[in-house]
Amino acid sequence: MVMENRKVYLDKHTNLLQLEEHMYPLVDVDTPNVFRNLFHYDEIGLFQPELTQPNGYRYYSIYQTEILDTILLLKDLGMPLKEIKQQLANRDPAKMLHILEEREHQINTEIAKLRSMEKWISQQKSKIHFAMQIDPTAIFIADFPERYYLYAEAPTATDAELYRKTDDLINLLLTVGSTFKNDYDMAYFQHASHIESDKYAVYDNVALLLDNKPYGLPVHPLPAGKYLTAYHTGHWDTIGDTYDRLMTFKHEHNIHTSSEYLEHNVIDSFTAEDPQDYITEITVAIEA
Repeated sequence: MVMENRKVYLDKHTNLLQLEEHMYPLVDVDTPNVFRNLFHYDEIGLFQPELTQPNGYRYYSIYQTEILDTILLLKDLGMPLKEIKQQLANRDPAKMLHILEEREHQINTEIAKLRSMEKWISQQKSKIHFAMQIDPTAIFIADFPERYYLYAEAPTATDAELYRKTDDLINLLLTVGSTFKNDYDMAYFQHASHIESDKYAVYDNVALLLDNKPYGLPVHPLPAGKYLTAYHTGHWDTIGDTYDRLMTFKHEHNIHTSSEYLEHNVIDSFTAEDPQDYITEITVAIEA
């Protein structure tokens, strides 16, 4: 019997059980309030005492304990009281099997979501630890594994369009079963033509950078290989300074690269309040 933390008394005169009733908030009623649960169950016709004395003492038959067990179990499984009442009034094995299978599916979905959140938290911790050790003056060549990204053009290059396109990509990602809304990194592609024209603040696209390839979506690959890499510290409106250093390094070492530069937020407003603490990773694929 589910009688944990409840004292049960046997009335020798009536041979009925008296349950000690605890006070705690009801969160599954229309107007949550602190109330005696068994009183409320009686009021809504869910579970009523066998006998109520004029002094308010309530007595329950020992045969009612199985029903109370069922109510408490279904409540622990997350079923609203209204649905519990319907189930008790029309219960049979097939319906109970359906309820348990449905709840099992919900639990598995929650587990998958929690695992995805745990993975994301681990990634964010690693990213922050890495960012705290970055030398913002360094320009170097780094090896990257194959990655993937969802991409959308934003021809007007306005903030409103970038936000809208970003939401579209996030919603697209969620349609294939991504279990956590933040299971991606924000990124932008900057064109060589913009850099050569000192148009560093013009962004006509948005991308979601993904470690794993989601099936059923029009993802683009970022090939594994060597990438010329720099880190910009501070607000994006000064990112031109870092591009100048990157281009100088590239020409001095006679490095040939792709014409598309990827800007990836490492530290942004999620992590830092002061824009001067933002860190943006800039990478461009090295060509033979």
